[in-house]
Amino acid sequence: MKTLFSLAIFAVSSACFAQSAGNSVQAESTGNAAYSLGNSQYLDSYGNGFVPYAQPRGVNLTPNSASSTSTPIKADVMINMRANSYVALLSVTQVGESIEETDSLMDIRLNQVFDELKKVGIPLGSTHVDFISMVPKYTFETTEKRYSKTFNEVPDGFEMKKNIHVKFEVHDRLNDLISAAAKAEIYDLVKIDYNIADMDLVYEQLRKKAEEIIARKTESYTRMGFTLEAQHYASTQGSVYPMERYMKYTAAHTSSPKIKADKPGKEKSVDVNYSEKQSTIYYEKVPYNQFDVVLNSDMAEPGVQFYLNLTVNYKIVLEEVAKREKEDRELDMQLRRAEIQQKIKNAGGSVNNNTTVTVRTR
Repeated sequence: MKTLFSLAIFAVSSACFAQSAGNSVQAESTGNAAYSLGNSQYLDSYGNGFVPYAQPRGVNLTPNSASSTSTPIKADVMINMRANSYVALLSVTQVGESIEETDSLMDIRLNQVFDELKKVGIPLGSTHVDFISMVPKYTFETTEKRYSKTFNEVPDGFEMKKNIHVKFEVHDRLNDLISAAAKAEIYDLVKIDYNIADMDLVYEQLRKKAEEIIARKTESYTRMGFTLEAQHYASTQGSVYPMERYMKYTAAHTSSPKIKADKPGKEKSVDVNYSEKQSTIYYEKVPYNQFDVVLNSDMAEPGVQFYLNLTVNYKIVLEEVAKREKEDRELDMQLRRAEIQQKIKNAGGSVNNNTTVTVRTR
């Protein structure tokens, strides 16, 4: 008994402490990117089965190669930002026998939601109702004759759809919003939008940080004896919102049944009924490993990720080469000046010491 008890403890301990990657690493081949924070899911292929070790996505271990005359120096920076406000989108569907009844029932449900939202501090001015559609519904009536049966499509009421946009500043208000909607039998949370104020200030902060990184990297070239001269630069920027980073996976392992043939060489026909596996989604932020600096990197909640790349191409100037090129230019200028003066003399002119000859250097 002690031996079995020890083995049980070891098994539980292994399950609790040995797994630090999470179930999504071993999810079966249903790993898809779900661009959603509500019930609207637009799936895109992402991953396939068990993930073996490989070089992480977005990591480039190949160094930037510098030629004898130029080298690019780049800075990749990112910042995680909490939203200043959120907008939740709820979809409402109402059916009725007539237009008046359908519209009346819809108003009752909407007013119930608005009353509940007021109780939790979300005023009516923070909501907006978007009319989507009002269409008739149809059903079939059967007409039977002696030798035939006919299905006739006839009107069977109306269906109205509206969307409710609700703005709130504190993310915890989402729970109150869901509870208020549920009391009106509204369960379709389509999505949640994240609003960021003053995005230009966010990008300006990233640009300053990128400039600091570029300056720090150029100092290392100076310490190695190189002189750099900036030629041109390129920059790009963008943002990634949480609804673009939700992934879908199924935390289950399905095995194949072992089937033995009744007789050698004769296959046995069997039916296999698999259980329905529960799928879920999770937030996967943009990995940090391809950036020089990530600001607000320790945020626990999903946020908007802004990124900026700044690449400056520098000309490598060697002191000896620069000195020699300067001497060559001066010598070339003297030769060209002497050539011009000689042409003036040959033309019958006179050149004295006060004559100024302008020579354009190359």
